[in-house]
Amino acid sequence: MTTNTIYQFYRLLEKDTISFSYRGSFSNNVLTMVTQLFKDNVEEKHERLRNKLSFLMIESFQNIARYADTGEKTMPDETSEFFMTRNVGDTFYVISANLIDNDKIPTVKEKLDRVNTLDKSELNKLYREVLTNKQINEKGGAGLGFIEMVRKTKGKLPYDFVKISPEQSMFFMQIELRNPKTDDGLPPVSLDDAKQIQALVAQENILMMHKGDFSEEAVGPMLRMVEENMQNISLKVHKKIFHFLVEILQNISKHSYPINNKHEGIFQIGYENDKFHIGTGNFIAANEVENLKEQLDSVNSKTVEELNEMYRKYLREGKTTKSGSAGLGLIDLARETDDKINYEFIKVNDTYSFFSLTVKF
Repeated sequence: MTTNTIYQFYRLLEKDTISFSYRGSFSNNVLTMVTQLFKDNVEEKHERLRNKLSFLMIESFQNIARYADTGEKTMPDETSEFFMTRNVGDTFYVISANLIDNDKIPTVKEKLDRVNTLDKSELNKLYREVLTNKQINEKGGAGLGFIEMVRKTKGKLPYDFVKISPEQSMFFMQIELRNPKTDDGLPPVSLDDAKQIQALVAQENILMMHKGDFSEEAVGPMLRMVEENMQNISLKVHKKIFHFLVEILQNISKHSYPINNKHEGIFQIGYENDKFHIGTGNFIAANEVENLKEQLDSVNSKTVEELNEMYRKYLREGKTTKSGSAGLGLIDLARETDDKINYEFIKVNDTYSFFSLTVKF
């Protein structure tokens, strides 16, 4: 994870009103938090899609559990299960990717091809047959989950299998839920886009990524999801990461440059070489860049002892006494990170720049 890749991800997701991707423990708690995050951020014009979207996200999660290889992994790797939800224009996309044994592919492919060719009446008929005859797990019988997905979206289910080894492949599937009451004129997002994002997420060892409006309402569910995935690490590291996540995410919600009345940004948390990496990116007013750069350079130039003294002085005085002095949050961050704070400013226009930051613990 680097400051440059944070901007790369932001550009890939630039048209997304909100997006969320996840690699890790696929527990019921995580599912509840993800669905709540999206339900809380659905725009008023898409209100009628809330329940359908929640249903499709649940089905996608269950699909991963149903068809994924169940081998135990201590931490995610390039073949770990992947889940993503995006809102682009008037369409919501729910993407899943998981490892599947190659000998299971013909059965899954047959189920998907069957539901993708049926019209509404044929789907309803098949749905009743599956419920009546309990064919869900029989070879050649269409899966109830796939049938429900097509019935809810009134569209096809794009899918692909990418061979990983002679024994296994990655199974990608995308659900598309379009608002029938509006038309943004945007072309649909292809499954290839999702495959590209999944590959980059795996390459950068990212566990979780969120792009959208960083309001206080959105920050809460994200923090709980991170906490859910830190149950197996030491309490000391757990507390340290959680403390700084709160600081970093709240900083975006309070101090980023608003565009269209939204404090838009991107947040990532990853794990590599036995360390957690946290990265954020957001817009910042052009006239604030130089001051923030001075603050970052100031804390990066200090020893731990000097940072501790700055921290104590700040607490005693309650405010900085010198123009350009670093704020308490940055001082605290620099005291606890395992390396310098990495940062980058990319000029967007004369009004604002894109500010990205990474730290590791």
